[in-house]
Amino acid sequence: MIPNAGNGSISSMSTQQAITAASSNPQLSVFIAAVRSAGLDKTLNARHAYTLMIPANSAFASLSKTQIIHLKNSGDLLNIVRYHALKARVGPQQFASGAKPATLQGKPLTLSKSGSAYKVNGATVLCGNIKTANATVYIVNKVLLPPG
Repeated sequence: MIPNAGNGSISSMSTQQAITAASSNPQLSVFIAAVRSAGLDKTLNARHAYTLMIPANSAFASLSKTQIIHLKNSGDLLNIVRYHALKARVGPQQFASGAKPATLQGKPLTLSKSGSAYKVNGATVLCGNIKTANATVYIVNKVLLPPG
């Protein structure tokens, strides 16, 4: 999911703000487009010490028609993008302890670890604990939708 060198690599991401860093990875382009559509790119790049759960492009393919309609509604899109951002940095130990950290949207996410798999609300972490200049990034295999 992450290139070994150049734009989008772990070393290049570590010196960039989270949204700028993720935008250089073509596997994350759908979520980055959603962040920009919601008008949160500058807000998230300016924020400090938070965690961002980014669905891989393939995660959007499994959404239902109804869920895609919600993504096209700007109010819903804003809530969904904010539900992917946690108020603090989260590390692997919080997954192992079953933490329920608060999101910028207001509702918490449920973190877990089963064997060697790390999960967020049941979505599998494909690649994680990636440090950027202002956030920790986890790439997940599902779009996280806020409850209710």
